[in-house]
Amino acid sequence: MTIPVTLTTDPGTDRRGLSQPSRVTLRRLARGARVAMFVVATGMAALIAGLALYGVAHADRTYEGVRLAGVPVGGMTRAEVAAMLEGRLADYTAAPLVFEADGQRFEVRPEAVGVDVDAAAAAEAALGYGRQGSWWNRSREWVRALLSGADVQPDVSVNETSLREAFAVMAPGIVRAAEDATVDMAAAGGPTVLPERHGVALDVTASRARLLARLRALDPAPVALVLVDVRPGITATQLVASVPNARAAVAGAFTLRAVEGTWTLDEARLREVVSVDPGSGAVVADERAVAELVAEAATAIDRPAVDAGVTVAGDGALVVVPGVPSAMVDRTVTVAGVMSALVAGVRTVEASVSRADPAITDGEAEAGRAEAEALVGSGIELTWDGGGTEVGRGDLVRALTITARPAEADPFLFGLDTDVMIEMLGTVATGIDDPAEDVRLRYLDGQITVVSQASEGRLVDRSASLDDLVSAIFDGEPSVGLTVEKDTPDFTAKDRTSIEVPDLLGESSTYYADSSDPRRQNVERGVELENGWMVPPGGTFSFVENVGKIDEKNGFVTGFGIVADEERGGVTTAPVIGGGICQVSTTIFQAAFWAGMPVTERYQHPYWIRTYGEEPFGMRGLDAMINVEDDWALDLKFKNTTDDWMAVEIYADGERVYTRLLGTNPQWDVEVDGPDVTNVIDESSTVTYTDSPELEKGAERQVEFAQEGFDVKITREVRDAEGETIDTFTLESSYAASRNTVLRGTG
Repeated sequence: MTIPVTLTTDPGTDRRGLSQPSRVTLRRLARGARVAMFVVATGMAALIAGLALYGVAHADRTYEGVRLAGVPVGGMTRAEVAAMLEGRLADYTAAPLVFEADGQRFEVRPEAVGVDVDAAAAAEAALGYGRQGSWWNRSREWVRALLSGADVQPDVSVNETSLREAFAVMAPGIVRAAEDATVDMAAAGGPTVLPERHGVALDVTASRARLLARLRALDPAPVALVLVDVRPGITATQLVASVPNARAAVAGAFTLRAVEGTWTLDEARLREVVSVDPGSGAVVADERAVAELVAEAATAIDRPAVDAGVTVAGDGALVVVPGVPSAMVDRTVTVAGVMSALVAGVRTVEASVSRADPAITDGEAEAGRAEAEALVGSGIELTWDGGGTEVGRGDLVRALTITARPAEADPFLFGLDTDVMIEMLGTVATGIDDPAEDVRLRYLDGQITVVSQASEGRLVDRSASLDDLVSAIFDGEPSVGLTVEKDTPDFTAKDRTSIEVPDLLGESSTYYADSSDPRRQNVERGVELENGWMVPPGGTFSFVENVGKIDEKNGFVTGFGIVADEERGGVTTAPVIGGGICQVSTTIFQAAFWAGMPVTERYQHPYWIRTYGEEPFGMRGLDAMINVEDDWALDLKFKNTTDDWMAVEIYADGERVYTRLLGTNPQWDVEVDGPDVTNVIDESSTVTYTDSPELEKGAERQVEFAQEGFDVKITREVRDAEGETIDTFTLESSYAASRNTVLRGTG
């Protein structure tokens, strides 16, 4: 290369003004530069060649200086890197993850939070280091890794839900809510400020980031949870000024007052009701507690108005019952007043109560009482032909009815109770009544004979007399005459000539041949007394009326009957006057049953007597017990519902008792369903011995035989000639089990 040089006229300088020595130096420098450039170029070529050879040598291996999760992996293949990482992961995940906070340690299994490291992807990332971008950029990364190393971190993930659940388990031990300053109303020295308290919160996001950083480095060191200070919203400084007002609000009891009484909040209860609002520092009252206090008072105060009234006192005096005005607490107004008073420190408040007078005043009730007093007066006299009696003031007061009518001009309506008046009038009428008596007839040996003649009587007309009596009382009359009518008999002796009993309506027979002599006598005496009595159409047959008294004067003797067992309880068979008479009533009952007559009174025996069930007329449940005492009786009654007279024919032949009902056949059809026997009780084989003074000393007689007890139901339906049901009769009886009873004579 030729460099032109311009020479100046000064022989000692060149065109650039350089001296000769300077030119020599310049040439030396140029030669040195050429040498340096050659060296650099040669070095660069060698470097490039070396890097190229380096890149080729690591084509399927990680570059030197690369670290994966802190472990050098330079020169490893993808498989070697993955195997190394999987080994590390196995060791790492075998131990629990450890979290620390506030001096506490928590251990969590990695799988519990879903820790996941993709070893293959991490190996791929380590192998991929220095293989992206231009050749120049890649070579720079190689050199950087060789000189200072290059860290590659695996991609780590956790299950977010599981991690949050794990943090939730740890939180109760380390998390604390901030507590505002409050005023303690129940403090011993009076309302006092309680200071605030800072809280602690767990920063989940930051703690998660720390965990992931540890996981990426496979670092077993504990993870320090990130805690955050939580400041309270209200401090003690803000509440100090409210303490004097709070103390004034609870200094002494509080009273809610009304005419009906007082309701108090003592100081201890008051401290539960009054408090200091943390936000404003103002004294406030608990509205719910105040409402409960007002509600308690309202329960005692609230009432509807009660009208004044007129009533009868215990001594029979007519008195006024004073009215009561209504009262109703205005709860909204009263609650507001109480709350305002509590906040202001006022100790007493009047309840807001609205009141109203009743519709009937005391004055109106007094006027009504005077009217009622004039109505009952001193009573009224009842008169009739041949007599009279007094209905006193007390009787009329007892019958007096008082009806309040608040909406009417006359607020009281007075009347007389019809039932009481009928009862009162009936008592008087019973002493006046002398009912007519029908002729009594008996059918004996085929002939109808008159036992007693018919007679006229008199009866008080209760309906007419009641109307007259009530009218007289309201008219203020001093007396009233009762209406008494003549009562004529329905049947007289002259009817005898037209009576016929041509048909058999029903019949029955029972066995008594094995009876003792006394029982036989009683049965046959009963037959004699009951035989032949005639029942008019619509009339009722009464066994007790016909038989008279069961005593020795009437021809009865001591036999064996069912009596109360005072020693063992229940009943037993024992000597009794008239024992055996029930066989007569039972035989008549069975005949009436099969004839279809309505039975109006019948009683069962305490236990079943086997001979009463013999066919064709007897069956279980068809019996009728009678008993006659001086003041009461168990009777057998049935009604003649045919249109003609009926005769009850009964006789005994020493072996059986026979009953026939004779009359005019009404063409009835009698259908019987049963007996339906249930609830059977087994009989007892035990023999019971009873002392009897009626038997000679040493004599024994079995008077009761063991048999089972049971319940039985029999249904009878009676139809007329057209097939229409005219009577349905259900007979239900319950018999106890009887026992073997033997009498031992002590007489």
